[in-house]
Amino acid sequence: MANINIKYEKITPFGGIFHVRECFKENQKKTLKTFLVFVVFSLPLHRNFTTNMDVKEHIIKEASKILFDVGPSAMTMDAVSRACGISKRTLYEKFPDKRALINECLAVTHENNNHELNEIFKNAPNCYEALFRTYRKMREYMGSGAAKRMEEVARTYPDLFETHKQKEALVIEQLSKLLQKAQDEGHVVKSINTTIASFLFLSTIRNINDNDRINEYNLNRIEVFDGAFINFMRGIATISGIEYIENNLKKYENNNLLQ
Repeated sequence: MANINIKYEKITPFGGIFHVRECFKENQKKTLKTFLVFVVFSLPLHRNFTTNMDVKEHIIKEASKILFDVGPSAMTMDAVSRACGISKRTLYEKFPDKRALINECLAVTHENNNHELNEIFKNAPNCYEALFRTYRKMREYMGSGAAKRMEEVARTYPDLFETHKQKEALVIEQLSKLLQKAQDEGHVVKSINTTIASFLFLSTIRNINDNDRINEYNLNRIEVFDGAFINFMRGIATISGIEYIENNLKKYENNNLLQ
């Protein structure tokens, strides 16, 4: 066995560095080569990508952050590759252009939003609580930069936006079923057509989000959203439903949940 002395040096931001130094004879080269191969493959990798899907998911995750931070126009493939820590060649192997990447970002965003709604509907103790949790989630979205960036996507890539907006039909269906359960619980008037109510509510919310005239009247978009939601809930509620709404609003105000 070769007499090998290993010197470990301090790890720097550029990664661990060590040198292998030894005094060996000519016939011991093979032993050293085997040792070095073992060392190289024992080193930790900077990226833990194990499959092509891991790489793609990582790209979509980082690209979505950029998309909803700076908007579709300012988002560049250079910025995405830097954020992902990959080469532009690898990026273009997964997505031929920025349009294709944004399309995937929108698809994943809608999928994640639907998953969050399903979790809310599944875990809430009753339908009205699920509605209020959904309200808070939508309120956070309205107050974030994501809502504004989505408007920019609609202007820059209207066909992509329309394609994904069609998925709102699923949200209407879910909301309608939730209102039907609220009817069974006695909180929503039985004569209400829950599908129409859900459609009107989402149409109102979309109009609020897209309506630039709100600024002309010096109105706060979130406050307008609050009014739309609360008035919608009161309009379809029974007496017990109205009591639940008022109690929930007091609870939210007391705990500063609507700041």
